Amino acid sequence: MPSDPALHANQFALLKQRKFYPLFWTQFGGAFNDNFYKSALMMLFTYGAIERWGLSVDVLNNLVAAALIIPFLLFAPIAGQYVDSLDKARVARVIKLGEVAVMLLGAVAMWLGSSALLLLVIFATGVQSACFSPVKYAILPQHVEAKQLTGANGVLHSGTSLAVFAGLICGTLILQVSGGQLVVAVGGVLVAWAGWRFSRHIPAAPASSDASPVVRNPLRLMQRTVGYASENKTVFWSIVGFSWYWFLGSVYLTQLPNFARTVLMGQASSVTFLLVAFLFGVCGGALLCEKLSRKQLEPALVPLGGILIAVLGFDIALAGQSFYARYQLDTTEQLFTLGQLLTKLEFWRVAMDVLLLGIAGGLYSVPLQALMQHHARNERRGQIIAANNVFNALFMIASSISAVVFLGQLDFTIPHFFMLTVALHLTVLLLLLWREPVFFQRVKLRVNELIIRPTS
Repeated sequence: MPSDPALHANQFALLKQRKFYPLFWTQFGGAFNDNFYKSALMMLFTYGAIERWGLSVDVLNNLVAAALIIPFLLFAPIAGQYVDSLDKARVARVIKLGEVAVMLLGAVAMWLGSSALLLLVIFATGVQSACFSPVKYAILPQHVEAKQLTGANGVLHSGTSLAVFAGLICGTLILQVSGGQLVVAVGGVLVAWAGWRFSRHIPAAPASSDASPVVRNPLRLMQRTVGYASENKTVFWSIVGFSWYWFLGSVYLTQLPNFARTVLMGQASSVTFLLVAFLFGVCGGALLCEKLSRKQLEPALVPLGGILIAVLGFDIALAGQSFYARYQLDTTEQLFTLGQLLTKLEFWRVAMDVLLLGIAGGLYSVPLQALMQHHARNERRGQIIAANNVFNALFMIASSISAVVFLGQLDFTIPHFFMLTVALHLTVLLLLLWREPVFFQRVKLRVNELIIRPTS
């Protein structure tokens, strides 16, 4: 029987196929809207355009961040069990319709200039995202073949990263022009409506006949959800490894602006430059996974990406210290412009490290996502993805706490904090290799193939 030509096509061919592109654009719009609205609200708080209740900008911005993370702890397990019990495509449409309603409320909040209502809308967007996450990842194995799973995750991961960055940039820039609040209000509704329209074209993904019964007690539900995630060793350690990726991402994305300001002594444009480099790196690494894995599930990419993360994270810290030691006397009052930084080789070393760190992060994270989806039982996949979301949120909270402790209480410099993060990363990576032998076994197999092939 001839094989399906779609299985041998490039991963970008998925963007033309109905089994994938509606989901891709539905997710793209949701990720864009979350960050579009969040960055706009942060700008309103930062520049005092709305009531701040006497609280500092830092406190309010942290409230915004918490409002987007906490729903993953509270609502992802609830959504996960319904994702397993119902047709996932229908669930996606209901959730996206809910996003339209939330954005309409957001438009009212923008018009009224109500801080409390705006924060409520941010929390509601977090709830919507927490409910949609089990859908988007649980539905993929039902719509694409196992050989396409790595490529599909790479495209989805890259698209989400681009949507997040585009949302942050647009929300920040639009609030700097006259009538920006109106544009945010209308834009949020239009993007949500477009996402709902795309969701209507997602092919059916029926529930398994063996789906678990709905549990209404939240504590029992959380216990069951985590229990399902730990039934399969590959699934559990993929979740741990992927959650650690979110810890690392939180560390670097949160500290990079202050690193550029205090260590590289650069103006705001240098932060944007480094963030763009990181974004392109993540997208490049995610898309590279399919080629390096030869269109199959390839656990060997995880230790490869993990080792590169350690090397590059350590070099970013060293490069930052070297830059500061050399140039701190050159600028006592005025920060370097981006143009001035681009004339310095040491800055290019940092920028290349950030770009390659993003690539390494993509190589590390995408195979973990694919492994988790592939090895999760179909009738429990939604709840296992929900458990992954809970772990992700906990690791992100741990990242914030560690930054407060080491940077705020123990007076670590940012380069020293990066070095500590590298040490923790190596510990987690060794634990991952020890507890789940498939990663090391695949590395040995691929190395043997490379040694034997030239002589055969």
